[in-house]
Amino acid sequence: MNTGWKMLGLACMALGAAFLSGAAGEAGQPEQDAAPAAPGRAAMLLKQLPADAGAYLPEAAALVMEGVPAKYGTEEWTTVVLTNELHQHLGIYNMLGAKMGVRARELLNAPTRSVDVTAETGSVPPMSCMLDGLQAALGSTLGQNLIHAAATETPKAAAVFAYQGKKLRLSLKPEMQKRVAELIGKAIRDCGNLTPAYFERIEELSFRVWADSDRNEIFVEEWL
Repeated sequence: MNTGWKMLGLACMALGAAFLSGAAGEAGQPEQDAAPAAPGRAAMLLKQLPADAGAYLPEAAALVMEGVPAKYGTEEWTTVVLTNELHQHLGIYNMLGAKMGVRARELLNAPTRSVDVTAETGSVPPMSCMLDGLQAALGSTLGQNLIHAAATETPKAAAVFAYQGKKLRLSLKPEMQKRVAELIGKAIRDCGNLTPAYFERIEELSFRVWADSDRNEIFVEEWL
């Protein structure tokens, strides 16, 4: 079977598992008791996800062996997998967008396809790559007019999420933004910008950022 189709199938199976797991955080707005977990994601087509490392290509299999799916939960794992199959390139910003979207849904206690997202990323890569992760995490898609990203000369790794009268802004913490900028900058210096070698380097770096970036710690959380 063609590797691309195989991985797309695995990603879809991953999404099905995320639907069934109903994984969601218990965090709520400040000064409120923790709300019940958000409703689980309804299964569309699939029932289960292969959980063994052998189902994945080597780099992702290594993360399974490290325990990354268990560390951050099924919801985040499957969202990041689906994001990168959609994006057709493993990148730092699309992965961070996935983590941000999962965190936003936890904090808002919101079901999928219900959160209106105003991204501050602009529409130019690499920052705009976050949009694919946000869509995969929240089900707030362009086709449903639930995500918006105006062109801007000052893009930020940030977005405002609105749900049932609640508004939340998440942004990448300065120290994390600095780390990402340094990683990308070094990749450009070493490999040239947007060259095949550059994309290979970014993919290598993305796996490490994926594994060691806790969504509960890398974002500034502001209730508006």
